[in-house]
Amino acid sequence: MFIVLSDERDILSLSAEELEFVPKVFLLSKFARFVDHVWDRLPEHLRADPEVRGYRRCNEHYNQPWQRDHIDGPPPYRKDCTLCKLE
Repeated sequence: MFIVLSDERDILSLSAEELEFVPKVFLLSKFARFVDHVWDRLPEHLRADPEVRGYRRCNEHYNQPWQRDHIDGPPPYRKDCTLCKLE
């Protein structure tokens, strides 16, 4: 199958079947910021990959209602989260 994506946001409209044809290298190099948005539609082998999981947003440690900085913008990627790195 051949898929043409003219814009970064085009990945958001792909179905689960179409996302199977997007290679991991291409996904992480071009669409890393959208991994969280398409997570439920990604193939199982990509969801199990630790490198791909690192591009999900860390909602566990950031933007919690009890934190003073919960309005400071989007949480960092898990690969960049200092608390996730300690685990």
